[in-house]
Amino acid sequence: MADNLGAQAANAVDEKIREFRTLQEELTTLRSDLGTVMAQRNENEMVKQELDVCDQEASEGGEAVVYKQVGPVLIKNDLDEARETVAKRLEFISGEIKKTELKITKRDEQSHQLAKSIQEMQSAMQKAAVEAAKVAAQQAA
Repeated sequence: MADNLGAQAANAVDEKIREFRTLQEELTTLRSDLGTVMAQRNENEMVKQELDVCDQEASEGGEAVVYKQVGPVLIKNDLDEARETVAKRLEFISGEIKKTELKITKRDEQSHQLAKSIQEMQSAMQKAAVEAAKVAAQQAA
């Protein structure tokens, strides 16, 4: 009967470990996604800076021409429209970063709780094994 309880406890620990690994894989994916979105934000920040340079040139009497790519073709684009598009992109990307960071935080908390639970279960199993060994030693003596 003790073996049966030990096997049940071992199966429960194995299941928790599988859950933990799944969480770790999700965290890896989320962190990769966060890196991608942050790279997009950096790229759009650079575009915004370039648009500021174009705006400065236009205010000094120069001609600032902005093009956008639509498929394989470059089309002339209004500077204000380009600035608005980039601002909307940056707003969207900031929202995505916040959502991803929140997911990472939640998964991290779940992961830590699960790790703590696994550690407690393993500790309990070890104590039970020591007690069972003591009982077996006393019975043998």
